[in-house]
Amino acid sequence: MRTWLVLCFSLLVSVASSQEWNYARLVLVYGGNIPFHFNTIKRYAEGLEIQEGTILGVTMADSAQPGRTLTGFDLNVRAFNGATEITGEAYSLDLNVIRIKAEVSSGFGPGTFVSRGYIDLPADFEWICRYTDNIGGFDDLSWTDHQVAIFYECGKPVAAGGNGSLLGEPPDYYHVEVELELVPTGGGF
Repeated sequence: MRTWLVLCFSLLVSVASSQEWNYARLVLVYGGNIPFHFNTIKRYAEGLEIQEGTILGVTMADSAQPGRTLTGFDLNVRAFNGATEITGEAYSLDLNVIRIKAEVSSGFGPGTFVSRGYIDLPADFEWICRYTDNIGGFDDLSWTDHQVAIFYECGKPVAAGGNGSLLGEPPDYYHVEVELELVPTGGGF
């Protein structure tokens, strides 16, 4: 007899700021629904990692309005609407069984891109990566050239650097929505 534990993500992308003097937008290139299928004892014991499960394009334009100069952005993440657990049809799991990180997929040449590495999926917004264009003024970003890859991890044992195995958790079809927020940085924000 097989037991199934399926975790499914729906990704919601939101833009944090768009004023008349600057422009910021996230584009979901792919990976809006990320399923984790725990259908073997090995997967329960070792956990799963989905590398580059979601690719986001970042578009930002600085209009050079005095006092409103872009320098970069923060990318924040949380469970949608501040959810505090991953819900199933009959059971629920703590949010910290899911970990998430952001890395450069393409673009972001001169400047500083900083990733926090894997963090627990939070109920309130936390930053997962930051970009600062600190080389002589902000260069506009285009979603086709400047992309961020989102990695997901679930059920990885503590000894392997994760939050713990899902062995012993009740099988169910669990679901959590993940929200990403792009927050421009610089003077006037």
